[in-house]
Amino acid sequence: MFSVMVQNAKTGTMIETPEREVAVINQTFCDMFDIPGPPNQYVGLKSNQLFLSHAPMLKDPARFLKTVESTVYSKESIVDEEITFINGKIYARDYIPIYEGHVYIGHYWEYRDITEKKKAECDLRKANKKLEMLSMKDGLTGLNNRRSLDKQLEIEWEYAQKEKEPLSFLLFDIDYFKAYNDTYGHIQGDECLKEVANIAKSVVFDEPAFVARYGGEEFGILLPRANQYEAIKMAEAIRQQVEQRGIIHQASGVFKCVTISVGIMTVVPSENIPPISIVHQADQALYEAKRTGRNRISVYSHHKEADSNV
Repeated sequence: MFSVMVQNAKTGTMIETPEREVAVINQTFCDMFDIPGPPNQYVGLKSNQLFLSHAPMLKDPARFLKTVESTVYSKESIVDEEITFINGKIYARDYIPIYEGHVYIGHYWEYRDITEKKKAECDLRKANKKLEMLSMKDGLTGLNNRRSLDKQLEIEWEYAQKEKEPLSFLLFDIDYFKAYNDTYGHIQGDECLKEVANIAKSVVFDEPAFVARYGGEEFGILLPRANQYEAIKMAEAIRQQVEQRGIIHQASGVFKCVTISVGIMTVVPSENIPPISIVHQADQALYEAKRTGRNRISVYSHHKEADSNV
């Protein structure tokens, strides 16, 4: 019954004597290693002769043979050891030292073709990575979304804290955007959002900046290693570009074209300041920019709340 089971198994099986002579070998094993002829003709032969003659089909034959020898020497069981072949096949190998009582009487080897399984796992990882990337993007503008901005903020905050470097954050939104939507419709409103997003991307193109749609008509830009002056310069460049683009906005209370208001916060991170504070303080600066007339920049002050308009 054991012999019939081994010979009909879908896994490649070989059993050796303590002297490494083949005692049992099945057809599946021969097929997997491209060994010709009926398996019984190999009974009694040294097993390493089989491997040596077919080593070129292995991706790393030297490593394969070395692993076999060290496994036999250690007489320790192994499970699911992966072996890659030149043709792309991937096998999983199990090894069991055979004992009768305390007497060592041989080696049991089993090989399983896991090529399709590994391919499916690889495809799944790629699909999951693609989904993760999509989940970090804003579907309308193609910018990073708020979730990805929050993650990037944690990374940049930790780095800036360690290096004692400044970190700046710009938060801006489109002035009177609700009135724009009411006047021109949501489809045109979406086009306006995409246009502003493209302007922001083009301005920061050569900079180490992280641009995201923060929500609705709000956008956030994280500027690693940027001091307050550099942040103001960047914000003003974007504000000017939006204004100069001349997107008609007859319902605006500040200008007859689309404009933006910007809040800026710059900080050298420390352990006693939470990363989200830079967002909250930029938001306060943005509120101040809107309160004092819109189409302008406001910088958050640690001493006074967002009172420095540019």
